[in-house]
Amino acid sequence: MRLPFLCVLLLLVGTCARAQQAPPNVLFLLTDDQGIGDLSSSGNDSIRTPNLDRLLRRGVHFERFYVSPVCAPTRASFLSGRYHPRTGAISVTRRRETMDDGVVTLAEHLQEAGYRTGLFGKWHNGATFPYHPAGQGFDEFLGFTLGHFNDYFSGELRNERDEAVPFRGDLTQVLTDSAAHFMLADTSPFFCMLAYQAPHTPVQVADGYWLKVAERGLTDYNTGIYAMVESIDARIGELLEILEAAGRLSNTLVVFASDNGPNGDRYRMGLRGIKGQLDEGGVRVPFTMLLPGNHPANGTTISTPTAHIDLLPTVLELIDLPVPAGLDGVSLLPLLNGGTLEHRFLYGFQQGMTFTGYPGSMRGERLLYIARDSQTHELYDLVADPGQKSNIYYWSGHVGPAMAQRYRTFIAGLQVPEVAPPIDLEAGPGTIRLLAHEGEPSGRTRFSDPNGWANDFFVDVGVDGAYWPVRSREGGRYRVKVRYHLDAGQPLDVHVGAGEETLAFRLPVARTEVVPVADRVPRKEVYPRDWAVREVGVLRVAPGASRITFATPTQTGPETGLWIKAVELTRLDATAE
Repeated sequence: MRLPFLCVLLLLVGTCARAQQAPPNVLFLLTDDQGIGDLSSSGNDSIRTPNLDRLLRRGVHFERFYVSPVCAPTRASFLSGRYHPRTGAISVTRRRETMDDGVVTLAEHLQEAGYRTGLFGKWHNGATFPYHPAGQGFDEFLGFTLGHFNDYFSGELRNERDEAVPFRGDLTQVLTDSAAHFMLADTSPFFCMLAYQAPHTPVQVADGYWLKVAERGLTDYNTGIYAMVESIDARIGELLEILEAAGRLSNTLVVFASDNGPNGDRYRMGLRGIKGQLDEGGVRVPFTMLLPGNHPANGTTISTPTAHIDLLPTVLELIDLPVPAGLDGVSLLPLLNGGTLEHRFLYGFQQGMTFTGYPGSMRGERLLYIARDSQTHELYDLVADPGQKSNIYYWSGHVGPAMAQRYRTFIAGLQVPEVAPPIDLEAGPGTIRLLAHEGEPSGRTRFSDPNGWANDFFVDVGVDGAYWPVRSREGGRYRVKVRYHLDAGQPLDVHVGAGEETLAFRLPVARTEVVPVADRVPRKEVYPRDWAVREVGVLRVAPGASRITFATPTQTGPETGLWIKAVELTRLDATAE
């Protein structure tokens, strides 16, 4: 049956009206260790970033936007609307990067509102369930949960079930392509977080990008960093073109930011400080929002200080969802609509294995207060002295001491949840990976690097061994697999324990090698290694168990060369009896 022309016209009008009323998509582009000076639009004549420059011009450019000094705390604040100590993510490794599972993330808010949610790239807020991306609101995930990935050109990413997904190619391209596929999979509204690893070290980049930057006379390190930024710039340009060609860009909120200051001493607009520091250069980053449609704020610049804690309330209000009470951040809609915000201070805290509030900072419209410790005070006028050359704390009259007191009052009222939570053995599907840097060395056992960064491993493992804090309510039987290196003259007796239960076994000699990598400069991180893998038996874990231990039954010396990368537990049943 053919419908009359008028009916067809009315149906088409109704379809268009519904399309116009569809909630906007959200694309959050986040780079890693890209400082405020790592853009040609920042006055840096050693880098070429035409696509990012154009995005900053087209959108609303926030020229004084602040984050935390390092990766994981910033990510937790972006997703929660809270200062990072309130989320539990106070550092970058040893489970101190883990965001409390009671935090309701931006992804969870949008997921509940009917959005498809996907994260592609770096998570860094918890490696195991319930802290994994799939436990914090993301329907789809392809990336890595650690502080950095060890090789840009090959390896194993993880998915939403924490299963291994091998890849070969260029990681930056793989993540971009995966995000594009997710966003265009259907026409329903999406929240896509594309969290690049670049330009975080190791310094690896394809020849085409390297050779172009190498002509500019920079150090090899900065050549690699700028080449990595330019590779991101090209991929973001391609991604926005794909969305525009598909008709999705006009109804998409595009947010671009970096997670902290530059990972090295390079151009940063004369600002003091780099990654890991509370000074302007360490925490002031590029940030822009390209608003859907022809919003009048697009193409403007806002100089009001704003921060990562403001993203969640701003996105929720933009798409007409309720903003929860009790956040540290505020919606930036008044600024986007040509108004102002009430005066406030923005607080910052240095990363650490425990939270004390020091070093810390407090920024207003003009003044920056920094407490290097509880007795060392600095105050800067960022309008007259943006490079922080003159500490005016001691000749500012009552202003400096008043700001110091306000800072002390604020940190005294911070409620910090459990830090470095135990690994829940029953919270997620599949195999639980007890990674070395998620555990704790004992006695002579140590990390290969003193800090135990991501991808590190235990060395000199002996009778003192190492352990992983765990939580088990039900108990159960687990098949155990070990990833290790053993440079010894003969096999070595080892045991894995859980409370009173012990699984004893013998590891054969396995001398492993470093995997060849395409690093442009020597790296600071550990190199990837072709670890030996051995299934060693079944371990009973009693309900209430609090540790998984790994040790030798008698003391051994470093000459045995036992290194442990991970212990993997695959659940067989739910009873330990």
